[in-house]
Amino acid sequence: MTEAPILQISHLHKVFGRRAGLLRKSDEKVAVGDVTFDVRNGQTVALVGESGSGKSTVGLMALGLLAPTSGEVHFEGESVVKLNGAQRLALRRKIQVVFQDPYGSLNGRMTVREALTEGMIIHKLGANAAERETRAEALLADVGMEAEVLNRYPHEFSGGQRQRVAIARALSVEPKFIVLDEPTSALDVSVQSQVLNLLRRLQRDRGLSYLFITHNLAVVEYMADFVCVMSQGEIVERGTIEDIFDTPKEAYTQRLLSSIPSTDPDAHRLHV
Repeated sequence: MTEAPILQISHLHKVFGRRAGLLRKSDEKVAVGDVTFDVRNGQTVALVGESGSGKSTVGLMALGLLAPTSGEVHFEGESVVKLNGAQRLALRRKIQVVFQDPYGSLNGRMTVREALTEGMIIHKLGANAAERETRAEALLADVGMEAEVLNRYPHEFSGGQRQRVAIARALSVEPKFIVLDEPTSALDVSVQSQVLNLLRRLQRDRGLSYLFITHNLAVVEYMADFVCVMSQGEIVERGTIEDIFDTPKEAYTQRLLSSIPSTDPDAHRLHV
């Protein structure tokens, strides 16, 4: 029997705005229209598209941070849309997110120690402060940082270091699934590959599943197992890395691919 997907997105719609009235035109905007896909355990599914394609809106609905207008999101068989407060808190431990901007995603008033232990306290992980400190040190080591940074604040780090802290914070509650929303687009090219390598290693070591949201197909080529290409709120093409990079069918996908300096089909993974 085939294992059920860890995340199931079914006929998801999101409409923003409201109808203005009988005598005026509607001011509704369809951000997402009839999006369906699955993510399996240990898999990376990439949502790819230009700005405004609806990919980040899908990510927010997958996290339960934005209610869909219609459609369903199921995580491990449970409806994310219908969760109550206690159930939603439990979901927060299972699904975490790493956002694009490492300068904005960390609270500037919190030390690294506070950022890494906040989730542990909320979810009652670690018997006491000493145990949580030990866990925080281990998380930092796992993302390539020293324990001595625990007392430092976000403004004291480079962009790449901040993103490593953000990844460690996401891992602090031992999630099964991480939504990665443009996690390297704000970083220098030289740092991007380091962070991507880190994410691949963490996935392998921890058995994580990823929903990777990006406009950059070159990054997708390194990271993803399966790709959904989005345009104007809809998935216009989907397939494996080989399907999308070697035999793209849609003109939109072909245009995205043409913006990549190299699409060598033999270079689908960064080395870790």
